[in-house]
Amino acid sequence: MKTLFLIFGALSFGLLVFLVGFWYGQPLLSRQFVLRRLNQTKIKKTVSVKQSHELDRLTDLSELLDSTARQLRLGKSLASALQTAAETNCVTDKVIGDLVMATSNGEAFGDAIKRLLDISVPSDLAFTLRTLELAATGGVGGVLALERAAIVLRERSVNIHDRKTQAAQAMLSTQVLSWAPVVVAGWLIVTSTAVRNFLLLSLAGWFCILLGVGFNYAGRKWMQTIVSPTPQ
Repeated sequence: MKTLFLIFGALSFGLLVFLVGFWYGQPLLSRQFVLRRLNQTKIKKTVSVKQSHELDRLTDLSELLDSTARQLRLGKSLASALQTAAETNCVTDKVIGDLVMATSNGEAFGDAIKRLLDISVPSDLAFTLRTLELAATGGVGGVLALERAAIVLRERSVNIHDRKTQAAQAMLSTQVLSWAPVVVAGWLIVTSTAVRNFLLLSLAGWFCILLGVGFNYAGRKWMQTIVSPTPQ
């Protein structure tokens, strides 16, 4: 009976401390939780929009290079082929537009591309400009360079899709693996008196619970950090 009163008193005191702390700390905790969730949502949206723009740019550039190579095989000059390809594929990138305008007005590809590369451009766009500069040297090798570069850009797009798919699968597996021990522990506590007495009525049991929850939370955060892209 004495043990029962001690347990009841400890639980009552713990409940009182929890209620007082929750009453005074709830506004601060709620505000911090909401701000954190908003920041995470904003970062995720920013990364998602950036990846979507990157995929669209890779698709546009690969189609531009393929179309330019086809026009070159028809006997057009590189400037004319690039202009026709940009108009056919409705390319809206400002750097490509500036290059088309400059080369259409008679500026050499090497000079125009060197000027445009001085501006901070994404790596895939810089790769496209370098390929066009190589193709401007003339010959069949320039056509092959454009076609091979288009293949490389498409492979980059496929790799991005694969990374997103694998990241989603990894997060799903992590959620399943992290919730499974919680469900099993809850089931054992409900159905087994020995397990319930050990986990809830002993310091070693509470230590096991806190250690398991801590490792579980750390594992979820670690996996989320690995698979989630960081905004740049």
